[in-house]
Amino acid sequence: MKKSILIPVLLLSFALSLQAAAPNRKTVLSTMKKATVFMVEKVSNHGGYLWNYSPDMSRVWGELECKPTMMWIERGTPAMGDVFLDAYHATGDTYYLEAAKAAANAIIWAQLSCGGWNYMADFAGEESLKDWYERVAKGYTYCAQEHLHYSGNATFDDGTIDAANFLLRMYMEDMDPLYRPAIDKAIDFMLESQYPVGGWPQRYPLRYDFVHNGNSDYSSFITINDGVHTNNIRFLLRCYKLLGDKRLWEPISRAMSCVQVLQGGKPQAGWAMQHQLDLTYSPGHARDFEPRGYASTATAEMIGNLMMFYRWTGNSKFLARIPDAFEFLESIKYGPEEVAYFKQNLRDGQILCPTFVEVGTGKPLYLHRGDGRYWVDYDPENIITHYRSYRTINIGPLRAEYARLTSIPVEEATKGSPLLTNDAGEAAFGRYNVAVSGRKEAPERISQIIDALSAKPYWPGRLPGVSGENPGFSDAPLPEEVISTQAYMQNMTALINYLINNQ
Repeated sequence: MKKSILIPVLLLSFALSLQAAAPNRKTVLSTMKKATVFMVEKVSNHGGYLWNYSPDMSRVWGELECKPTMMWIERGTPAMGDVFLDAYHATGDTYYLEAAKAAANAIIWAQLSCGGWNYMADFAGEESLKDWYERVAKGYTYCAQEHLHYSGNATFDDGTIDAANFLLRMYMEDMDPLYRPAIDKAIDFMLESQYPVGGWPQRYPLRYDFVHNGNSDYSSFITINDGVHTNNIRFLLRCYKLLGDKRLWEPISRAMSCVQVLQGGKPQAGWAMQHQLDLTYSPGHARDFEPRGYASTATAEMIGNLMMFYRWTGNSKFLARIPDAFEFLESIKYGPEEVAYFKQNLRDGQILCPTFVEVGTGKPLYLHRGDGRYWVDYDPENIITHYRSYRTINIGPLRAEYARLTSIPVEEATKGSPLLTNDAGEAAFGRYNVAVSGRKEAPERISQIIDALSAKPYWPGRLPGVSGENPGFSDAPLPEEVISTQAYMQNMTALINYLINNQ
């Protein structure tokens, strides 16, 4: 009898101790504010942000080491702006809204005359940016080869869409007309740069002058890599629905059909990361470690897109060749021996595939580097680690969704379509763009995040490997830790999640 009473009492005591240990709202809010004030008032450059800063602010990095006058667009200033807006929505504190506006102003300043954005911008002017490219080209060898050449144009590959989406989100916040001209200019840029077949180049206006290691300039190729095609369609859809821009229906439709045009024939019924502008839109190369070949990740992404287009339109043409794409992925997947060789643990519904397979033969292509160069062959030994030669593909959920769509009436599949209904559907911005409503953050993790800020006004991070490559800015040792915008965004997102799910 005493034992049966004792157990509930102990459980209650344990629960109460956990509840007492959970961080309170006031502490979370003060932590968020402390970190943000430091980033806005000590780190920000005219509202813009890079990726990493030495603690004394003497050295700064984007994807590579930068000049202090620079800001980064790719995973930089727009991403920070999104976190600021999420924080504003979670707290009601207008300090975060003003920080988001400052980021938006920097992004507007960085918009090129063509209407798009580069990976970065330099507040010291274009001549200073050209000098940065020259230094990088002289002192840098590997990986971020897109930064070896000044093109003077805009990129869709992690640049333009990040900036345009954030400005559109800012505009939808309270319809401030300040943002509309930049958005309209970005839309015009996307329409002008779209090829007749419906795809987009990596960079625009078109350039062909960066011939590197015997390879032609790939920036004009139709680009799927890094979600370019997917994200461009989604941005145009948002503008079509949220701004009521009816002229965008045709380019959206053309872009959706382009996915079908780019699909290879059996037995290689997949997609590449880049497609050439030849008669068959065959796979094209990109950087030295991105060879010409069909790509497993691009194929999985386009399978998902085709099903999304069916949900939007109800047109069964988008489902017609998905089985061919599944067959292609199954044909290139690794067996148990290769999975063990690459030391991968697959969950149910996952397969392991080569990142690239050779056009025609279907052989896996492996990526190597040494002696100042990259090369590709069929040997899986001593492959590079900064860009994987193999990828995990979640084919199970794709197959399940395809089975669902082909087993239900089209009216059910298209319910809530942003194209067939008056509802904005998938086109609408949620209240939170980064934070996840409903995601439960462990109180222990939140306490660790709070404690980590007690001794310093910032959350420290580490330089990624590519940033350690020296493009000729300093021979000084790299700092052991850095002021990291990535660490700030990750921890702020966790704190915002905690706030909105513990109201």
